[in-house]
Amino acid sequence: MKISFKNKVVLVTGSSSGIGLSIAKKFVDLNAITLINGRNKQRLIKAKCEVNAKDFICGDVSDKEISNRIVNDIIKTYGKLDVLVCNVGNGKSVKPNNETIDEWKKSFQENFLSASTIIEASKEALIKSKGVITCVSSICGIETIINAPITYSISKSALNRYIKSISKPLGKLHVRINGVAPGNIIFEGSVWEKKLIEEKRLVKKMLSDEVALQRFGKPEEIANLVGFLSSQYSSFITGQIVVIDGGQIRN
Repeated sequence: MKISFKNKVVLVTGSSSGIGLSIAKKFVDLNAITLINGRNKQRLIKAKCEVNAKDFICGDVSDKEISNRIVNDIIKTYGKLDVLVCNVGNGKSVKPNNETIDEWKKSFQENFLSASTIIEASKEALIKSKGVITCVSSICGIETIINAPITYSISKSALNRYIKSISKPLGKLHVRINGVAPGNIIFEGSVWEKKLIEEKRLVKKMLSDEVALQRFGKPEEIANLVGFLSSQYSSFITGQIVVIDGGQIRN
């Protein structure tokens, strides 16, 4: 099975580090015209060089006007948009039972509106290209994970429902949309890297007790799945949330 995105224009949001950067690298390796995105220009410049992306576009994709500008710039420069990967997200929030209105708003902006806003801005372009959308969600949006922030979990659950619901009208227009739901992924600067340093014994026990494969996932494993779901080999898959968690959740 040889996947190639030659001459395909791909935008990966939230791709200056971590999972997003790994996804961008995967598309570069698959010969795509890969555009990365984030809010910090200096980090994007570094990331562009690191993975040899075609270009970067700075901006907050949860903002309607900025999302419209990003898509318009892509169409003006490259003439089309074939693949959109919505990776912006943030699992950092208050502990359960400490939720506030401001924290709810923040979590929904970072984990739901960051996807739905850029998708709405991209619809026309993706309809023209019969394109593909893949959103990075979380297993926290599928079942209750002990100690996971409730605001994060609910916002990811909303994203999962959005993917399923909008897949019907988008499918009639020949646009596919799916989500991937990672479990515990470790990379430089991640929450799990910090926890592994501070609470190594507890982390290892959690992996042993909760994860069938008894290890963390790697960003490149998420990237491989995103590449497949965005490719011609998954042409009959839409509206799905594909779990990639080493066998952690029980649903």
